[in-house]
Amino acid sequence: MMHPLIEALAPAVREAGRLIERVRAAGVVARDKADSSPVTVADEQAEVLLAAAIRQLEPEALIVGEEASAAGHKPDPAARFWLIDPLDGTRDFVRGGPDYSVNVALIESGVPVLGLVLAPRDGTLWAGAAGSGAFRERDGRRAPIAARPLGTAPVVVTSRSHLDDATRAYAASIANAQTRPSGSSLKFCLLAEGSADVYPRFGPTSEWDTAAGDAVLRAAGGLTHHPDRRPFGYGKPEFLNGAFLALGDPSAIARLPALG
Repeated sequence: MMHPLIEALAPAVREAGRLIERVRAAGVVARDKADSSPVTVADEQAEVLLAAAIRQLEPEALIVGEEASAAGHKPDPAARFWLIDPLDGTRDFVRGGPDYSVNVALIESGVPVLGLVLAPRDGTLWAGAAGSGAFRERDGRRAPIAARPLGTAPVVVTSRSHLDDATRAYAASIANAQTRPSGSSLKFCLLAEGSADVYPRFGPTSEWDTAAGDAVLRAAGGLTHHPDRRPFGYGKPEFLNGAFLALGDPSAIARLPALG
């Protein structure tokens, strides 16, 4: 039995995905936020929908959403809080690409313990919770997923929009590695389902970009690390992430190059 919060929130996550696709079909109009990143009505309306769904379950929930934060509503982290990225990969969405996602995560004591990630374009949902495992649901069929052991030809997933020289160099330093570009938090899901092995990230991200995918990965047996190889934590100042390394096989950390 999957976690009851996942079952309760999955319909809202799917409705957010349908909303996003309706906006795409009608024609996407983007504008720049203060940090020069793009935002659309799909981002804003999906966040309102998701926050309302969480508050219906937990009226006093502390919710940190990307668009609310951009508008200046950024609460202090707490022992238990929710992170929402209603449309991760907005740039790809605006360009007409498929690599964008809806993300909802629950953080407890700095650990992502529950996450849902939806790819609106094809309707695939990945979800997982600590102690409950993880699954992928596609075309109405749900199947459990698990990260795989690191093999002799690791697959390294890299950002499609933010690929930098440090990431290229890191991938090249892994013997026999193949690279696979992907967008948004879908990279974590590839690790969680056993389709890839390593996801290095050097550039800055926000916690709402990573938390849901990280939660699914951990529920599937993987882990995300700080560069010093400590497990990656949440509730950092301004909800900003530094560099990290996500792995399907946590035991492989000692066999892989350090991020530096």
